[in-house]
Amino acid sequence: MSGITLSTGIQKNLLSLQNTASNIGDTQFKLSTGKKVNTALDDPISFFKAQNLNYRAGDLSARKDSIVQAQKTVEAATQTLESMLDLVDQARSIFETMASDTSSKAVSGYTKDLNSIKSQMQYLVGDGYYQGVNLLQTTDSLTVKFDENGSSSLAIQGVAASAAGMSSITYVNAVASQAAAGAAEMETLRDSLRSFAQSFATQNAILDTRREFTDNMVATLETGASELVNADMNEESANMLALQTRQQLGTISLSIANQADQSVL
Repeated sequence: MSGITLSTGIQKNLLSLQNTASNIGDTQFKLSTGKKVNTALDDPISFFKAQNLNYRAGDLSARKDSIVQAQKTVEAATQTLESMLDLVDQARSIFETMASDTSSKAVSGYTKDLNSIKSQMQYLVGDGYYQGVNLLQTTDSLTVKFDENGSSSLAIQGVAASAAGMSSITYVNAVASQAAAGAAEMETLRDSLRSFAQSFATQNAILDTRREFTDNMVATLETGASELVNADMNEESANMLALQTRQQLGTISLSIANQADQSVL
């Protein structure tokens, strides 16, 4: 039994239609994905360059999350310091009032109030932590890494914000004579807490700058990767229209070639 033999004209038209159909499929896939390079087979160099850029963008995005959490840790310490400063001002006001009111009843009230303030300040120091890190204690510290390798970083050391120094004031005996010393001690403590708050504000500003830099770098990397693999939708749409027209013309050409063979027969 002999096989079916196609004429040269029909074979050429069929091959052309097959190539056109394949190109239409490729173009449809590019339009659906929005990418001209979907696998390493499409363009190995562009594919792997884009992949490396996206990998680095992902790593930096993870670092950005840790930067944001570090900022929250610093903010927790700063807010605690602000509350402590309010209590220090209250204590200083009490010491200043002592100088003019030395009655035993007043002394008893002042003593109670000062001890209460000192206790609340110590509670604040213990409560000023975020995710297990308390920057108001010298035993705690925080290291924030900025790049994907961890080679650039910022170390933030905890400070001694404890109010234990207030215990050196004798609240009961000769309160009036020690009022000036108590007020001076509160001023010293106030200056120390303000210095800590200023230092944390500087660290937070650095973290904010690095976070903004990381955001911009991630956007740059992702844009660069997109430029390597993303398709030009206008170009691909025009290409699709041209391929569909070619397919229609190929079908007509195949029909004409087939009619010509029938006429010979």
